Amino acid sequence: MIRKALAFLIAASMILIPQVATASVPNDIPSVHIIAGSDINLLASDAKIPVRVKNDFGTDLRVIVHAAASNGRLSIPAPVEISIPANTAVNAQLPVKAIGSGEVNLSVWLETFSGLRVSEQVELKVNVNADAENAILIVFTAFVCVLGTLGLMRTLRKRRERVAE
Repeated sequence: MIRKALAFLIAASMILIPQVATASVPNDIPSVHIIAGSDINLLASDAKIPVRVKNDFGTDLRVIVHAAASNGRLSIPAPVEISIPANTAVNAQLPVKAIGSGEVNLSVWLETFSGLRVSEQVELKVNVNADAENAILIVFTAFVCVLGTLGLMRTLRKRRERVAE
């Protein structure tokens, strides 16, 4: 009798264990989540970083996009509230201020108005060059001044040659 019961338990476990192992959570459950993008190069001292948010629900949603920088090179003044139409994706424009230059990992997540986190945290890599905007502006201004000076010198030289003839 014990032998039959033991054989039955072994047979039942052989049948049930593969089914339990292959059972999984369905992938078609709707959610609202952040779509990770490519690395972001930030050249300005004040800018808005685009964060792509997708709504898989059949109804419009309003969420708040929060972010935190991994170091002090980037400051996030305030979270952003966005409205996402049903079954679409939108870009949230997250305002940031560059304080220093270097690489920053930006942790981004979504919350409801009651403070309930509705998405997993996503890491975005941001390459910050806070002084690049000023350097580019100075180089461009110097280039225009040099071209203007060369053009003026050429015009004056041609005018002198005409007067000398």
